[in-house]
Amino acid sequence: MNFGSQAFRGWFEAYLAAFNRGDFDGFGAYYADDVIFHGQAAQLRGRNAVLDFYRTVRDRLDEQVELVSFVGASGGRRIAAELRTTVLARHDWLEMPTGAMRAGDKRQSVNIVFYDLHEHQFTRVRSARLWPQPRTLR
Repeated sequence: MNFGSQAFRGWFEAYLAAFNRGDFDGFGAYYADDVIFHGQAAQLRGRNAVLDFYRTVRDRLDEQVELVSFVGASGGRRIAAELRTTVLARHDWLEMPTGAMRAGDKRQSVNIVFYDLHEHQFTRVRSARLWPQPRTLR
């Protein structure tokens, strides 16, 4: 991937836009078939596992991710992104992996996410929360 820094960021923003609108084909294309995914709520392997996980999440929550800061490594092989995630529970989800939520609960967290890339796809995704616990907003 030979992007200039603005083009690289734009490519990543297009991924976030597809994610935010629930376009599974659109954001799913960014994941390699054998992606290794270390998220806050799940440890997964493979694009299908990641998409199945997000389908479960989307059935219960409205989720929006906002790009706060972006660093793309030289050559387009790595991304470090600071992301603000806001979730709103549409239904009670008492078994939610990051903590129970009731319908109407709203949570916001800020995470640093590292993406390793090969041939325009994420091969490994690693997330670390900056806030010790997501805040529940009412």
